[in-house]
Amino acid sequence: LCVLQSYALRRESHPSRFFARRISLDVISQTTGSPREMAVSVVRYLALLMFCALLQYHYATAQNKTLRDLFNSTSCAKPPYTCPHPQIEFYLYTRETQKDPLLLDIRDFNSLWNSKFDKTHPTKIIIHGFGGGRNLAPSTDLRDAYFTRGDYNIIIVDYGSLVREPCLSQISWGPDFCSQCIAQLVKYLKNHPRGTRAENIHVLGYSVGAHIGGLIANYLPNDKLGRITGLDPTIFFYMNGNRSMDLDETDAHFVDVIHTGAGILGQWGPNGHADFYVNGGSSQPGCATSSILQTLSCDHTKVTPYYIESITTKKGFWAAPCANLFSYLIGWCNPKKDEYILMGEDSPHTARGIFYLSTNAHKPYARGLPVKNQRRTNRKQSSSRQY
Repeated sequence: LCVLQSYALRRESHPSRFFARRISLDVISQTTGSPREMAVSVVRYLALLMFCALLQYHYATAQNKTLRDLFNSTSCAKPPYTCPHPQIEFYLYTRETQKDPLLLDIRDFNSLWNSKFDKTHPTKIIIHGFGGGRNLAPSTDLRDAYFTRGDYNIIIVDYGSLVREPCLSQISWGPDFCSQCIAQLVKYLKNHPRGTRAENIHVLGYSVGAHIGGLIANYLPNDKLGRITGLDPTIFFYMNGNRSMDLDETDAHFVDVIHTGAGILGQWGPNGHADFYVNGGSSQPGCATSSILQTLSCDHTKVTPYYIESITTKKGFWAAPCANLFSYLIGWCNPKKDEYILMGEDSPHTARGIFYLSTNAHKPYARGLPVKNQRRTNRKQSSSRQY
């Protein structure tokens, strides 16, 4: 679907050459080997096409653009591909500078000296997903929610050029390159007198941004991030069977992952120390429409309003441990007292395992603690250290 649309829109003279150049995928080489291996390759290939079509639909509607507009872009990242890179930017927001953020220059120590960065406040690094940017949701909504809650150092990574149509050829290496540059930012903060250590940093990544957050660990051999929160990590990297690019529990001291579109645009997991499957993990209430593409896109993006509400809600998203989805759906999970934990911003950093919870279809999404357990569990489960 994606290839045919691209060919029609761009009027390339040879669709196979256009596809190879645009997506850097050699279909022939992917379909060699045993019949079973060939079948798996074909399934992955078809899944990639479907994934691409879903992305096109999602980004076009989110930006109020047509599919043709997306292919008229010339915003792909330009060489040389070294960090720092002018198209991977770090914007620092504080309570005082919410409307006037500072573009950090990690080559210049004075950049942080002259900022409002306060090492006594929690530091959050927000990494958007495909087609995102610092001035687009969910980055802006996460930022605003945190400042509603208190004082923070919010750094939004804007790397939109590497994950935007028609730059699909860069998606194969762009996330890893982006993670190298973010690791450079983490080292800058660590080595600066006004900065903070890696273990005090909380990275939040949505979609492909979740995997970028995990890849940062590859470039911090002597340090480890305090926390990484994966917001419905994209399934994209599964398409070539390369699990080395996935977010996992080794990437930070605490890795929590929230699944809302698992199996379509999001990974099934589990990925982290604690994995939360909301409403079963793949289909979200309030997302059903007459368009299957819009419904699937809604399932994937619904993770962000859940997390945003978790930052400010007093009810809380309480989740229960359960062995598997089947047991959860038929009601076999009967958690003991004190087994319920909070999903989202206040998740306890000691949480381990797989958890399930249900939400309302519309705001407020949080249902609070189940009535039978309200007097048994203390809401203040989060770690004494605030990331």
